[in-house]
Amino acid sequence: MVVNPHKQQGFVLAATLWALAIMFVAVGIFNAYVQRKMVLGLQAKAHMEQSLDQISTEQTVLYMLNTLRMTRAGITFKPQNLQAATEDGFMSTDPVGDEIWVDDTAYQGVGNTYFSIQDATGLVDINAPELTNLEQLLTQLEPNPVMRTRLLSSLTDYIDSDDLIGIGGAEKQDYLAKGMAPPSNDYLRSPAELQRVYTWNEWLKLHPNVDYLHWFGFARSSVMNVNAMSKELLVLVLGLSPDDAERYIIERHTNPVAYIAELGARYRIPEQQDMEERFRTYPSRLLRLSFWNKGGGQARTISLQLTPNGLLGPWQVDYEYSVQSVNKNNEPLAIRQSSLFKPTLGADIRAH
Repeated sequence: MVVNPHKQQGFVLAATLWALAIMFVAVGIFNAYVQRKMVLGLQAKAHMEQSLDQISTEQTVLYMLNTLRMTRAGITFKPQNLQAATEDGFMSTDPVGDEIWVDDTAYQGVGNTYFSIQDATGLVDINAPELTNLEQLLTQLEPNPVMRTRLLSSLTDYIDSDDLIGIGGAEKQDYLAKGMAPPSNDYLRSPAELQRVYTWNEWLKLHPNVDYLHWFGFARSSVMNVNAMSKELLVLVLGLSPDDAERYIIERHTNPVAYIAELGARYRIPEQQDMEERFRTYPSRLLRLSFWNKGGGQARTISLQLTPNGLLGPWQVDYEYSVQSVNKNNEPLAIRQSSLFKPTLGADIRAH
Protein backbone atom coordinates (compact mmCIF):
# COMPACT_ATOMS: atom_id res chain seq x y z
CA MET A 1 0.00 0.00 0.00
CA VAL A 2 1.44 3.31 -1.07
CA VAL A 3 0.91 6.36 1.24
CA ASN A 4 0.33 9.67 -0.45
CA PRO A 5 3.33 11.86 0.55
CA HIS A 6 1.22 15.03 0.41
CA LYS A 7 -1.24 13.63 2.97
CA GLN A 8 1.67 12.60 5.21
CA GLN A 9 3.15 16.11 5.08
CA GLY A 10 -0.28 17.62 5.91
CA PHE A 11 -0.59 15.37 8.95
CA VAL A 12 2.89 16.36 10.18
CA LEU A 13 2.08 20.05 9.68
CA ALA A 14 -1.21 19.76 11.61
CA ALA A 15 0.52 17.87 14.46
CA THR A 16 3.23 20.52 14.58
CA LEU A 17 0.67 23.33 14.75
CA TRP A 18 -1.20 21.56 17.55
CA ALA A 19 2.04 21.04 19.44
CA LEU A 20 2.91 24.71 19.04
CA ALA A 21 -0.57 25.76 20.18
CA ILE A 22 -0.37 23.55 23.26
CA MET A 23 3.10 24.89 23.98
CA PHE A 24 1.93 28.52 23.70
CA VAL A 25 -1.02 27.80 26.02
CA ALA A 26 1.33 26.15 28.52
CA VAL A 27 3.75 29.09 28.30
CA GLY A 28 0.83 31.51 28.84
CA ILE A 29 -0.38 29.61 31.89
CA PHE A 30 3.14 29.44 33.28
CA ASN A 31 3.66 33.16 32.63
CA ALA A 32 0.39 34.04 34.42
CA TYR A 33 1.45 31.80 37.34
CA VAL A 34 4.84 33.52 37.55
CA GLN A 35 3.22 36.97 37.36
CA ARG A 36 0.84 36.09 40.22
CA LYS A 37 3.75 34.81 42.31
CA MET A 38 5.73 37.98 41.57
CA VAL A 39 2.79 40.17 42.67
CA LEU A 40 2.38 38.15 45.86
CA GLY A 41 6.13 38.36 46.46
CA LEU A 42 6.15 42.14 46.01
CA GLN A 43 3.16 42.48 48.33
CA ALA A 44 4.87 40.32 50.94
CA LYS A 45 8.05 42.39 50.58
CA ALA A 46 6.12 45.66 50.95
CA HIS A 47 4.31 44.30 54.02
CA MET A 48 7.61 43.19 55.53
CA GLU A 49 9.17 46.61 54.87
CA GLN A 50 6.18 48.37 56.45
CA SER A 51 6.41 46.12 59.51
CA LEU A 52 10.14 46.79 59.83
CA ASP A 53 9.55 50.55 59.43
CA GLN A 54 6.94 50.47 62.21
CA ILE A 55 9.21 48.49 64.54
CA SER A 56 12.16 50.79 63.81
CA THR A 57 10.02 53.88 64.42
CA GLU A 58 8.61 52.44 67.65
CA GLN A 59 12.05 51.58 69.03
CA THR A 60 13.44 55.00 68.06
CA VAL A 61 10.53 56.79 69.75
CA LEU A 62 10.99 54.70 72.91
CA TYR A 63 14.69 55.58 72.89
CA MET A 64 13.85 59.29 72.60
CA LEU A 65 11.31 59.14 75.41
CA ASN A 66 13.83 57.59 77.77
CA THR A 67 16.84 59.75 76.91
CA LEU A 68 15.42 63.22 76.25
CA ARG A 69 13.86 65.70 78.65
CA MET A 70 10.50 67.43 78.56
CA THR A 71 9.41 71.05 78.59
CA ARG A 72 5.88 72.41 78.78
CA ALA A 73 5.73 72.19 74.97
CA GLY A 74 6.84 68.56 74.70
CA ILE A 75 10.02 66.50 74.24
CA THR A 76 13.17 68.48 73.44
CA PHE A 77 16.52 67.42 72.00
CA LYS A 78 18.35 70.18 73.85
CA PRO A 79 19.89 69.30 77.25
CA GLN A 80 18.96 71.27 80.34
CA ASN A 81 20.92 74.46 80.85
CA LEU A 82 22.10 74.14 84.44
CA GLN A 83 22.29 77.93 84.70
CA ALA A 84 18.58 78.22 83.86
CA ALA A 85 17.25 77.26 87.29
CA THR A 86 14.41 79.35 88.62
CA GLU A 87 14.59 81.46 91.75
CA ASP A 88 13.10 78.54 93.70
CA GLY A 89 15.89 76.25 92.54
CA PHE A 90 13.80 74.22 90.08
CA MET A 91 14.91 73.52 86.52
CA SER A 92 13.27 75.60 83.81
CA THR A 93 10.38 74.04 81.88
CA ASP A 94 10.27 76.84 79.30
CA PRO A 95 9.99 75.67 75.67
CA VAL A 96 13.15 75.80 73.55
CA GLY A 97 11.58 75.53 70.08
CA ASP A 98 12.56 72.06 68.89
CA GLU A 99 9.98 70.03 70.83
CA ILE A 100 8.13 66.96 69.63
CA TRP A 101 4.63 67.87 70.74
CA VAL A 102 2.73 65.44 72.96
CA ASP A 103 -0.77 66.42 71.80
CA ASP A 104 -1.25 63.62 69.22
CA THR A 105 0.35 65.62 66.39
CA ALA A 106 1.37 63.32 63.52
CA TYR A 107 5.09 62.98 62.72
CA GLN A 108 6.95 61.11 60.01
CA GLY A 109 9.11 58.23 61.20
CA VAL A 110 11.10 55.61 59.31
CA GLY A 111 10.06 55.04 55.71
CA ASN A 112 6.31 55.53 55.29
CA THR A 113 5.55 55.08 58.98
CA TYR A 114 3.90 57.93 60.91
CA PHE A 115 3.64 58.28 64.67
CA SER A 116 2.12 60.50 67.33
CA ILE A 117 2.60 60.92 71.09
CA GLN A 118 -0.24 61.88 73.43
CA ASP A 119 0.29 62.89 77.05
CA ALA A 120 -2.32 60.84 78.94
CA THR A 121 -3.14 63.79 81.19
CA GLY A 122 -4.37 65.61 78.10
CA LEU A 123 -7.30 63.14 78.14
CA VAL A 124 -10.43 62.86 80.27
CA ASP A 125 -9.62 60.24 82.90
CA ILE A 126 -12.34 57.61 83.44
CA ASN A 127 -10.51 56.18 86.49
CA ALA A 128 -10.10 59.53 88.24
CA PRO A 129 -11.02 59.73 91.93
CA GLU A 130 -12.95 62.91 91.09
CA LEU A 131 -14.98 62.71 87.86
CA THR A 132 -15.46 66.48 87.55
CA ASN A 133 -13.86 66.67 84.08
CA LEU A 134 -15.91 63.72 82.82
CA GLU A 135 -19.03 65.31 84.27
CA GLN A 136 -18.22 68.57 82.47
CA LEU A 137 -17.75 66.66 79.20
CA LEU A 138 -21.07 64.82 79.61
CA THR A 139 -22.85 68.09 80.36
CA GLN A 140 -21.91 69.25 76.84
CA LEU A 141 -22.74 65.93 75.15
CA GLU A 142 -25.83 64.67 76.99
CA PRO A 143 -28.70 67.14 77.62
CA ASN A 144 -30.65 64.68 79.81
CA PRO A 145 -29.48 65.07 83.46
CA VAL A 146 -30.99 61.68 84.40
CA MET A 147 -28.87 59.96 81.75
CA ARG A 148 -25.76 61.83 82.90
CA THR A 149 -26.36 60.59 86.45
CA ARG A 150 -26.82 57.02 85.21
CA LEU A 151 -23.58 57.14 83.23
CA LEU A 152 -21.53 58.47 86.15
CA SER A 153 -23.12 56.10 88.70
CA SER A 154 -22.73 53.05 86.45
CA LEU A 155 -19.05 53.83 85.93
CA THR A 156 -18.50 54.28 89.69
CA ASP A 157 -20.34 51.01 90.47
CA TYR A 158 -18.28 49.18 87.83
CA ILE A 159 -15.02 50.29 89.47
CA ASP A 160 -15.77 50.14 93.20
CA SER A 161 -15.37 46.90 95.16
CA ASP A 162 -18.72 46.90 96.98
CA ASP A 163 -22.16 45.70 95.86
CA LEU A 164 -23.96 48.91 96.79
CA ILE A 165 -25.86 50.42 93.86
CA GLY A 166 -25.55 54.17 93.34
CA ILE A 167 -28.44 56.32 92.12
CA GLY A 168 -29.08 55.16 88.57
CA GLY A 169 -26.11 52.78 88.75
CA ALA A 170 -25.83 49.02 88.27
CA GLU A 171 -24.24 46.01 89.94
CA LYS A 172 -23.80 42.31 89.16
CA GLN A 173 -27.50 41.37 89.07
CA ASP A 174 -28.27 44.16 86.59
CA TYR A 175 -25.48 43.00 84.27
CA LEU A 176 -26.60 39.36 84.41
CA ALA A 177 -30.20 40.36 83.69
CA LYS A 178 -28.98 42.09 80.51
CA GLY A 179 -26.80 39.13 79.51
CA MET A 180 -23.63 41.12 80.16
CA ALA A 181 -20.46 40.04 81.93
CA PRO A 182 -20.51 41.26 85.56
CA PRO A 183 -18.45 44.36 86.50
CA SER A 184 -14.76 43.87 87.22
CA ASN A 185 -14.96 45.92 90.46
CA ASP A 186 -11.60 47.34 89.49
CA TYR A 187 -10.16 50.21 87.47
CA LEU A 188 -10.74 50.09 83.71
CA ARG A 189 -7.70 48.78 81.83
CA SER A 190 -8.34 50.88 78.71
CA PRO A 191 -11.01 53.22 77.29
CA ALA A 192 -12.27 50.32 75.15
CA GLU A 193 -13.54 48.65 78.35
CA LEU A 194 -16.29 51.28 78.51
CA GLN A 195 -18.14 49.02 76.06
CA ARG A 196 -18.58 46.58 78.96
CA VAL A 197 -20.00 49.15 81.40
CA TYR A 198 -23.75 49.16 82.00
CA THR A 199 -25.55 52.08 80.28
CA TRP A 200 -22.30 53.18 78.61
CA ASN A 201 -22.43 50.34 76.07
CA GLU A 202 -25.80 51.50 74.72
CA TRP A 203 -25.09 55.23 75.09
CA LEU A 204 -21.87 55.03 73.05
CA LYS A 205 -23.71 53.28 70.20
CA LEU A 206 -26.22 56.13 70.12
CA HIS A 207 -23.43 58.75 70.15
CA PRO A 208 -20.89 57.79 67.44
CA ASN A 209 -19.55 61.36 67.60
CA VAL A 210 -18.04 60.58 71.03
CA ASP A 211 -14.47 59.56 70.16
CA TYR A 212 -13.93 57.78 73.46
CA LEU A 213 -10.85 55.84 72.31
CA HIS A 214 -9.02 59.14 71.73
CA TRP A 215 -10.71 61.39 74.29
CA PHE A 216 -10.58 59.15 77.37
CA GLY A 217 -7.61 57.98 79.45
CA PHE A 218 -7.25 55.80 82.51
CA ALA A 219 -4.37 57.37 84.43
CA ARG A 220 -6.29 57.65 87.76
CA SER A 221 -5.69 61.38 87.77
CA SER A 222 -8.24 64.17 88.12
CA VAL A 223 -5.84 66.73 86.56
CA MET A 224 -5.66 67.52 82.83
CA ASN A 225 -2.78 69.08 80.89
CA VAL A 226 -4.13 72.04 78.89
CA ASN A 227 -0.97 71.98 76.73
CA ALA A 228 -1.84 68.47 75.48
CA MET A 229 -5.64 68.60 75.15
CA SER A 230 -7.24 68.19 71.73
CA LYS A 231 -9.37 70.90 70.17
CA GLU A 232 -12.54 68.96 71.06
CA LEU A 233 -11.60 68.65 74.73
CA LEU A 234 -10.50 72.28 74.99
CA VAL A 235 -14.01 73.16 73.86
CA LEU A 236 -16.02 70.53 75.76
CA VAL A 237 -14.11 70.45 79.05
CA LEU A 238 -12.26 73.76 79.36
CA GLY A 239 -14.93 75.89 77.70
CA LEU A 240 -12.94 77.58 74.92
CA SER A 241 -14.75 78.53 71.73
CA PRO A 242 -13.80 76.40 68.69
CA ASP A 243 -11.87 79.34 67.18
CA ASP A 244 -10.00 80.06 70.42
CA ALA A 245 -9.18 76.38 70.85
CA GLU A 246 -7.71 76.24 67.35
CA ARG A 247 -5.70 79.41 67.96
CA TYR A 248 -4.34 78.17 71.26
CA ILE A 249 -3.21 74.83 69.81
CA ILE A 250 -1.08 76.76 67.30
CA GLU A 251 0.14 79.19 69.95
CA ARG A 252 1.05 76.62 72.59
CA HIS A 253 3.54 74.88 70.31
CA THR A 254 5.85 77.85 70.78
CA ASN A 255 4.31 79.66 73.76
CA PRO A 256 2.46 77.22 76.06
CA VAL A 257 1.00 78.65 79.26
CA ALA A 258 2.82 78.09 82.53
CA TYR A 259 -0.23 78.72 84.74
CA ILE A 260 -3.94 78.15 84.22
CA ALA A 261 -4.64 81.77 85.18
CA GLU A 262 -2.44 82.77 82.24
CA LEU A 263 -4.70 80.88 79.86
CA GLY A 264 -7.74 82.57 81.38
CA ALA A 265 -6.09 85.92 80.76
CA ARG A 266 -5.38 85.13 77.11
CA TYR A 267 -8.88 83.82 76.38
CA ARG A 268 -12.23 84.49 78.00
CA ILE A 269 -12.76 81.12 79.64
CA PRO A 270 -15.94 80.66 81.68
CA GLU A 271 -15.05 80.36 85.35
CA GLN A 272 -15.18 76.78 86.64
CA GLN A 273 -14.84 75.28 90.09
CA ASP A 274 -11.29 74.40 91.24
CA MET A 275 -9.65 75.18 87.87
CA GLU A 276 -6.18 75.45 89.40
CA GLU A 277 -6.59 72.00 90.94
CA ARG A 278 -8.14 70.41 87.84
CA PHE A 279 -5.66 71.52 85.19
CA ARG A 280 -1.89 71.46 84.75
CA THR A 281 0.60 72.73 82.15
CA TYR A 282 3.42 70.14 82.18
CA PRO A 283 3.43 66.66 80.54
CA SER A 284 3.21 63.52 82.66
CA ARG A 285 5.11 60.23 82.33
CA LEU A 286 1.95 58.50 81.12
CA LEU A 287 1.88 58.47 77.32
CA ARG A 288 -0.11 56.99 74.46
CA LEU A 289 1.87 56.18 71.29
CA SER A 290 0.29 55.55 67.88
CA PHE A 291 2.00 54.11 64.79
CA TRP A 292 0.49 53.73 61.32
CA ASN A 293 1.61 53.48 57.69
CA LYS A 294 0.88 55.82 54.82
CA GLY A 295 -1.92 54.42 52.70
CA GLY A 296 -3.86 52.65 55.44
CA GLY A 297 -3.66 49.22 57.04
CA GLN A 298 -3.48 48.49 60.74
CA ALA A 299 -2.58 51.23 63.22
CA ARG A 300 -1.03 50.25 66.57
CA THR A 301 -1.72 52.08 69.82
CA ILE A 302 0.47 51.57 72.89
CA SER A 303 -0.23 53.07 76.30
CA LEU A 304 2.78 53.12 78.60
CA GLN A 305 4.27 54.69 81.68
CA LEU A 306 7.88 55.88 81.76
CA THR A 307 9.65 54.35 84.75
CA PRO A 308 13.33 55.38 84.42
CA ASN A 309 14.17 54.04 87.88
CA GLY A 310 11.81 51.05 87.72
CA LEU A 311 12.94 47.57 88.68
CA LEU A 312 11.19 46.04 85.64
CA GLY A 313 12.59 48.41 83.02
CA PRO A 314 12.52 52.03 81.82
CA TRP A 315 8.87 51.76 80.77
CA GLN A 316 5.80 49.65 81.51
CA VAL A 317 3.13 48.96 78.88
CA ASP A 318 -0.43 49.30 80.20
CA TYR A 319 -2.27 48.16 77.07
CA GLU A 320 -1.79 47.74 73.32
CA TYR A 321 -4.25 47.22 70.48
CA SER A 322 -4.54 47.51 66.69
CA VAL A 323 -7.32 49.21 64.74
CA GLN A 324 -7.95 50.14 61.13
CA SER A 325 -5.74 53.09 60.23
CA VAL A 326 -7.38 56.51 60.02
CA ASN A 327 -5.51 59.53 58.65
CA LYS A 328 -5.25 61.99 61.55
CA ASN A 329 -3.18 64.45 59.61
CA ASN A 330 -2.55 64.59 55.88
CA GLU A 331 0.67 66.52 56.48
CA PRO A 332 2.77 64.67 59.06
CA LEU A 333 5.71 66.71 60.32
CA ALA A 334 9.32 65.78 59.73
CA ILE A 335 11.70 66.19 62.66
CA ARG A 336 14.44 68.46 61.35
CA GLN A 337 16.31 68.71 64.64
CA SER A 338 17.19 65.03 64.86
CA SER A 339 19.28 62.69 62.71
CA LEU A 340 17.40 59.71 64.20
CA PHE A 341 14.99 59.59 61.24
CA LYS A 342 17.28 61.33 58.74
CA PRO A 343 17.86 58.43 56.28
CA THR A 344 14.17 58.30 55.35
CA LEU A 345 13.03 61.90 55.69
CA GLY A 346 12.54 64.30 52.83
CA ALA A 347 11.97 68.04 53.09
CA ASP A 348 9.67 69.27 55.83
CA ILE A 349 6.08 69.51 54.68
CA ARG A 350 5.50 72.57 56.83
CA ALA A 351 7.67 74.61 59.11
CA HIS A 352 8.37 73.23 62.58
